[in-house]
Amino acid sequence: MQTELLIEGMDDEGSADNVAKLLSDIAGVSDVRVSLLDRRARVQIDESLTSPHLLTRKLTQAGYPAGAEAIAAPAAAGGCCGGCCGG
Repeated sequence: MQTELLIEGMDDEGSADNVAKLLSDIAGVSDVRVSLLDRRARVQIDESLTSPHLLTRKLTQAGYPAGAEAIAAPAAAGGCCGGCCGG
């Protein structure tokens, strides 16, 4: 599942790097992308190992208060999943 985190307290490249490292070190987190400009991070998570709530709690404990929202996967063109119709 891809999750987007809105992160407060990132005010320079060093803090954005800290956020990226902190998230990368959490089991079940992959593909971490942090935007200092947008104050957001997008991460891919394995829900069997972690949760958006755990990510926001870890960030908040480290001094970066955060909120999370799941990002819905984009629908395939024409509404087809590519399974039965091969689309």
